[in-house]
Amino acid sequence: MIRKIIITGISATAMTSVGWTAEQSKEPTQERIGLASGAVLGGLAGGPLGVVLGAAFGGWLGDEFDEQRHERDDFEERWEQARAEVASLNGLVQGTEHQLAQLTSEYGAETAAMREKVRDALDVQVLFKTGDTSLAEETDQRLTRLAELVAGMDGMLLRIEGHADARGAAEFNEQLSAQRAATVRDVLIRAGVPSGRIVIDALGEREANAVDEDIDGMALDRRVQLTLIPSASEGRMARE
Repeated sequence: MIRKIIITGISATAMTSVGWTAEQSKEPTQERIGLASGAVLGGLAGGPLGVVLGAAFGGWLGDEFDEQRHERDDFEERWEQARAEVASLNGLVQGTEHQLAQLTSEYGAETAAMREKVRDALDVQVLFKTGDTSLAEETDQRLTRLAELVAGMDGMLLRIEGHADARGAAEFNEQLSAQRAATVRDVLIRAGVPSGRIVIDALGEREANAVDEDIDGMALDRRVQLTLIPSASEGRMARE
């Protein structure tokens, strides 16, 4: 009797295992892995009930395994995309920095060359009538165009020297040369040159070269002379 019961228990266990295995063949691989693991655990628990409980636990384990695998695959895919985007951005940044450095270098070279040319070329003389401090309309327009060019040259000072011919009192000629320089300065400021970049010197008759009989020479003595100064330090030296 005892032997019969044992055989029956073994047969029931075997039948349950066989029936369960037949159903397993229809499930996905991950599910079968979970069920097999659960069956072993259930067998250790003992009897058909242990197999059923183990199979249920194994199904859950298979689901967890499958979910983790998908999460890992998604993470790896996002990681590769992020790496590709970073590499692309790094390449873009490096390319942009290279282009910016090249453009900056070219701009600096062109700006320096332009300043050098303008500084060498800009030695403008504005002539005045005897005892006069006003400008002709055409002269005013030319100074305005000149000012628009100089206004864009940061770091450059503009020196304005007022002169007078040797006729008349020295004190009067000093004041006359200062008024002429101020007239030119006002035109330049209206056209956009900052006042802080303008240096004025009133020299009166100190550099007058013409004698009384030299009418043309005296006309050149009655002038305002414009000169570019490349830096503030040179501007201070010029004032001294």
